[in-house]
Amino acid sequence: MRPVEAVPAVFLIVLSALVLSGTADLAYWAGITPGPRFFPVWIAGIGIALSAALLVQLRRGTDSGTTDLPERGAFARVALTTAAMAAFVLASPAIGMVPAVLVFMLFILLVVLGQRPLPSALAAAIVAGTIEIVFVRSLKIALPPIPFL
Repeated sequence: MRPVEAVPAVFLIVLSALVLSGTADLAYWAGITPGPRFFPVWIAGIGIALSAALLVQLRRGTDSGTTDLPERGAFARVALTTAAMAAFVLASPAIGMVPAVLVFMLFILLVVLGQRPLPSALAAAIVAGTIEIVFVRSLKIALPPIPFL
């Protein structure tokens, strides 16, 4: 086993432990229904169990596959996507959630994935319109509004 092969499993174990510690003050059960900690505990437990199974499999050497590391372009796509998500979070209060979704999707489709402009614009408009119709107009959820409207 090469150490790089264990990185995903160790990362998921650490992430699951953070979820468990971050929800430690919440109630697991509330009356006759599951509390706010119920789902995070189960997801974290499943993540830890699957990660431990992966580590055991890697340690025993029972995996006959070879490690398939991503090519160089994949790292650039991950970096661009991460930057786009950060920009989305920062832009939502400034320009509104729905326009931020539209810009985010256009960036991902056109710049990161290199898709054709017309289908990308249609997909982004449909998703942004659906978010507006379902969440803002139908369910009356207060998403960050468009400040200039």
